[in-house]
Amino acid sequence: MSTPPQGTRKRLDHIDAMRPIKQAAVISTHALIFFAPLATSTLATGVIMLTRFSRDAFLFVSASMLAYSYRESARIDYGIYAKRRLISVGLPYVVWTVLYFLFTSATPTSGFPYYSLSAHAVLSLHGAHYFWHLLATGYFHLYYLLVILEFYAIFPLLLFALRRAARWHVKIMWASVIWQVLYGWALVAHPLGLHVPGMVQTRLIISYPVYLVGGVIVALHLDDVHDWIVRHARGLVAATLGGVALGEGLLVLGRHVGLPSLLWTGSNVFAPFILPYNIGAILCVYLLGVFLVAPRRGPLTRSLVQSGSDNSYGVYLSQMIWIPILGRVFGALHLNWPWELRAPLALVIVYSMGLLLSTILARTPVSKAVVGRSRVSWATLRPHRVRTAHWHPDRGDGPLEVAAD
Repeated sequence: MSTPPQGTRKRLDHIDAMRPIKQAAVISTHALIFFAPLATSTLATGVIMLTRFSRDAFLFVSASMLAYSYRESARIDYGIYAKRRLISVGLPYVVWTVLYFLFTSATPTSGFPYYSLSAHAVLSLHGAHYFWHLLATGYFHLYYLLVILEFYAIFPLLLFALRRAARWHVKIMWASVIWQVLYGWALVAHPLGLHVPGMVQTRLIISYPVYLVGGVIVALHLDDVHDWIVRHARGLVAATLGGVALGEGLLVLGRHVGLPSLLWTGSNVFAPFILPYNIGAILCVYLLGVFLVAPRRGPLTRSLVQSGSDNSYGVYLSQMIWIPILGRVFGALHLNWPWELRAPLALVIVYSMGLLLSTILARTPVSKAVVGRSRVSWATLRPHRVRTAHWHPDRGDGPLEVAAD
């Protein structure tokens, strides 16, 4: 008999189904930043506050799936572990940093293609400094990947510690929640003169203990946690709606009455009182993923979910190419529509463009580096029946893949 493979091999289709939902929320956040008057509109600020959970969901699911991959492994082969992480996250990060460096170094022009790139902007000393700045800090949304890479560096030690402290998991989770709350308050209250720049806040793993530590703990008890979430679905939805009311209510009061810094929501991405909504939203998306892959779903639904899942990493990586270009196109066409129309339209267009790009590049030799997927055959573009609950060892889905070494 052959030796049983290491790691967890059960396919988590409902986790796959979460990916396109989270990417749509990420794009919504960035579309609102570009097309909505956040400084003057309470409604726009309130909407973006509800879409920002996508970052925390990205980190939570990434941490959880990595831990799930290794929860039954006796040991971690660090060489293979590092290679897989660098290929799935490090390589696309570097490639897209180069692409965004070239894109943002271009000069806007009045006509199509709306941008012009000069050699001086790229090859000068200033250009080199700008590139290294992007590489070190992460362009716009790419900092998510920097946080994940930081997490990868400490994950083996964290997994070892949490395995040894199995009976303390509930207390560790409560400690993470307390840290998250106090940390979010400290970032705006500046106790003892403490001040952390906004760019630094979002790029440190200490800013996300509930989602990273919690993700590992959930993975170690995933079967029990899954059953609990499904059993309490209605209560979780109701609690999440309560979190919406709390966060939005404090936003309105803060703008019109004024509140202590601990109660601020809206522009404060680490606001303590938005934490209940963020956690609830992640669990609701989990439930939606379970719903989308249920056996009673039709083949069209399953095919769409599978395509969205397979291409979600490429959609995420490329979105900030399409959003600025779309803004230029809207301006050229004089589409001065209300932001309530432009932002949803941008979501549909940007997601579609990212999906198309990922679909095409996944069938080329650059698939792994550019869209974080293993190369697939052009023949797979033909309509076919989706197979359910079948694990494949080389999906290459970036930070959400569930294959252990």
